[in-house]
Amino acid sequence: MLCAGALALSTAGFTTALAAVLPAAPSAASTAATLPVSVASVPAAPLLDPLSEQLARQAWLGFQRGDPQPAQAALAVLRGRDLQDWIAYWALEPRLGQATQQDFDDYARAWPGTLPLRRLRAQWLFELARRKDWSGFSAVYSGYDGDDPQLQCLMDESRFETGNIDTSAQVLRLWTRDPAGGSGCNSAATSLLQAGRIGQRALWGRIVDFFAAGRSDEALPFVRWLPADAQPLVRRAAADPLGMVLHAARHGIGRDALQRRVLELALLRMAGQDPQQALRLVDGSLRGLDTQVRARIAWRAARQASQMLLPGTAPMFRDALRIDPALQTDPKDWEWALRAGLREADWKLVRRACAALRDSGTDRVRATYWDAVALRETGHVRRARVLWQGIAEPWSYYGQLATEALGQPVRVTAEVAPPDALEVDVQATRPGLRQALLLYRIGAYAPAAGQWLWSLRGDSDSQLHAAAQLACEQRAWLLCISASEHMKGMVDWRQRYVMPLRADVDAVSRSSGVGEAFLYGIMRQESRFAADIRSWAGAYGLMQLMPQTASWVAQKIGLRGFQAGDVTQVRTNLTLGSAYLGMLLQRFDGSQAMAAAGYNAGPGRPARWRAMLLPRGRGLAGAVFTESIPVQQTRDYVKRVLANATVYATLIGNGRQSLESRLALAQPEQVSSAQPMP
Repeated sequence: MLCAGALALSTAGFTTALAAVLPAAPSAASTAATLPVSVASVPAAPLLDPLSEQLARQAWLGFQRGDPQPAQAALAVLRGRDLQDWIAYWALEPRLGQATQQDFDDYARAWPGTLPLRRLRAQWLFELARRKDWSGFSAVYSGYDGDDPQLQCLMDESRFETGNIDTSAQVLRLWTRDPAGGSGCNSAATSLLQAGRIGQRALWGRIVDFFAAGRSDEALPFVRWLPADAQPLVRRAAADPLGMVLHAARHGIGRDALQRRVLELALLRMAGQDPQQALRLVDGSLRGLDTQVRARIAWRAARQASQMLLPGTAPMFRDALRIDPALQTDPKDWEWALRAGLREADWKLVRRACAALRDSGTDRVRATYWDAVALRETGHVRRARVLWQGIAEPWSYYGQLATEALGQPVRVTAEVAPPDALEVDVQATRPGLRQALLLYRIGAYAPAAGQWLWSLRGDSDSQLHAAAQLACEQRAWLLCISASEHMKGMVDWRQRYVMPLRADVDAVSRSSGVGEAFLYGIMRQESRFAADIRSWAGAYGLMQLMPQTASWVAQKIGLRGFQAGDVTQVRTNLTLGSAYLGMLLQRFDGSQAMAAAGYNAGPGRPARWRAMLLPRGRGLAGAVFTESIPVQQTRDYVKRVLANATVYATLIGNGRQSLESRLALAQPEQVSSAQPMP
């Protein structure tokens, strides 16, 4: 029952194992024997026959298009069958805007305690709030068990509208959490402002927050509750900050409180456009502003400069600290201060930022790793090693970096025994897990992942281990990895880092020159090995290729007869994805960090980032380059892909593995006019 025995199996289709739970599906050719699975203990239950399965698949595809009719048609056939709660959800959710309370109540009575009901309840609450049906909202909210701050704000609005209860304190606390306010909290704040329950001081503070977060557009709807003489000035601060700031620089800062407030807004806005000039002004001709105001503008300018990858950003953070050392700043500001300090080898700033991040509870492991780097670079090697020893482990990005910093190879721990067959049988009897496997089978991957984790909540490591085995044996790799990753006391590498399609991956690796481990690292992050998955942006398959990119690569490598629909075929998808990754590696001089960034964000972006970060022709440590990527999605993606690849290389057995070597040095571009790539 080792999941490792299934690693070479094709991901197309499920086996006939668990026949009492899942109906037989057409099996694909494989290079390993089918795993034996005992299902004698699985009780009989209503199952999906092939026609019903096809109807369920069409219901899901219709839901993705916003069309409830396929789900409505399926409901008439699937009475009493698996997935009926999900199909009923797909039939109702797209038409919530026209639904009645009776529609929701009927669903709630039919499917109590289910995940689709939990989702539907939250969506119905937003719809009731849009309709301003506060009595209905309060009744439905009584059954809500989530912690969405936007729904909490709407409940506070409901209490105010129906009972005249002053909820301004609660709403203000939640409203300030989200830089954009959020639909629910913005609605609640609007109701309280209309009634005069939120005062001018609090309103001004929130507008300043909007501007400081670069969200001046979100502030404008609330300007109408400011005094009449303030409204046009705030709008001007958003539309023409430079003009307002230059006027103050030439003619002096007005003594009037309103003028000073609006000037602060204009400077915050300007700091997002020209951060260096904004900092020069608050430290020069506009030095007469209040210390706290100047410091807030300086922090906004320094953060923006760091995000723009401007040189000389570290001194800007030091200036912000100098203006007002006691100012409480957002942890995000310290994250960008850390990146500026790393790029410019300002180790004092790095240590200060790491301490602030640890104090705020933000990403302790990352702060510990870079704090140790700063200690090493300033001669405190022993102290650095103590910090690294506390976070070193083989399965995470910073854990691997810490392991290597200690001079140790990244290696996986000893194999754990497979879960007991009877425990796997027990997991196979659980209705929620069966639902998830059926959802996976019809290609409803997002609902499958949600149903899977919903059903596993509160499970022990042994239960999670067995559930992961169940999913692995059914080639539901996404679910297998998900359950395995939630185990706390042990790691089963065969589950957490599955390697399906070994023969195919080996073949495309040889043809493209891209290592197997790097390919697996990409696939694990892109698709979790769901062969026919499609992203919201229209990317397909294991390697998540956009059709335009697939066609371009097919032409470049001479893949004859390629049609757009072929991108969904497993071998074709692997061939094109690995070839494209090989081209990226070639363009970026073998840097896997740069290639992974290009795979996620397009090749143009990392090329621009490299040009901005390496203006003097010098190299930059790959880990520092990765930490400096200004797009969070791409930054996190690169870290996960390379950490995945390092583990896979260790499991494959390619000798001593190093994450640092995968990161390598980011070098200046060697060719002045690189070939355009999609």
